[in-house]
Amino acid sequence: MQEPVFSYVPGASILHRLDPRTKVTAVMLLGILTFRIDNFAGIVALFAFFFVLALLSGLPIKVFLRAVRPMMLFIFFIFLTQMFFTDGRPFASYWILQPSLEGLEKGLKLAARFIFLLLFAALLTASTDPSAITCGVERMVKPLPLRWLGISSFELATMMNISIAFFPLLFERVERTKAAQTARGMDFVKNPLRSIPALVIPLLRGIIRDAEELALAMEGRGYQGSRRTSIHELSMHKNDWRALFMLALFILFILIL
Repeated sequence: MQEPVFSYVPGASILHRLDPRTKVTAVMLLGILTFRIDNFAGIVALFAFFFVLALLSGLPIKVFLRAVRPMMLFIFFIFLTQMFFTDGRPFASYWILQPSLEGLEKGLKLAARFIFLLLFAALLTASTDPSAITCGVERMVKPLPLRWLGISSFELATMMNISIAFFPLLFERVERTKAAQTARGMDFVKNPLRSIPALVIPLLRGIIRDAEELALAMEGRGYQGSRRTSIHELSMHKNDWRALFMLALFILFILIL
């Protein structure tokens, strides 16, 4: 059976041994940097940086392909939208559509940004145990005055952990729903408008049902959202500070390109 997307892959690489707070902080900073890049030189540099991280993680390439593949249709749609509907110098003409060079450049940049977000997210989830991510996020948001919003850092971390755990299941449910509708005679190519409600409505019903079952299961086990112990004892080591320092240097290098 194929592993779901954004699933944890056990290992003993340098990235696996880093503190989860280090990796969460790095992904957040790289995500911000992704949308600050405005030239192809920065995109190439960021891809090279990701390639180095992927080698250090020791993860197979299929882990990252699995993360990008489900979103390729959406990314391609964004690319076409930017290319055909951005004003500029047209380089071709298709009926009433005139793709422009400026739109092509903008579409490539935007598509690259979304791909980078998926790749770095896959790198984080594949090299970090979900419970460690939860513990790291809880420690990071603990100083914030979340009580004013009526929640605690433990509840916020739990919600993030549930989201991470259910994200692969969401893609699996989409595939099952699509296969079921195809078996009933739905053609997603010939009837794209009819296929949207045929896919979305049972998908939403399944997601809501799963959420209700999870809530009942947590209540049945006495979950209160109060402080809980963790099997992970987090501690920042020299490699974590070195990694953050190298990341800061790389971000500075990208910004001055």
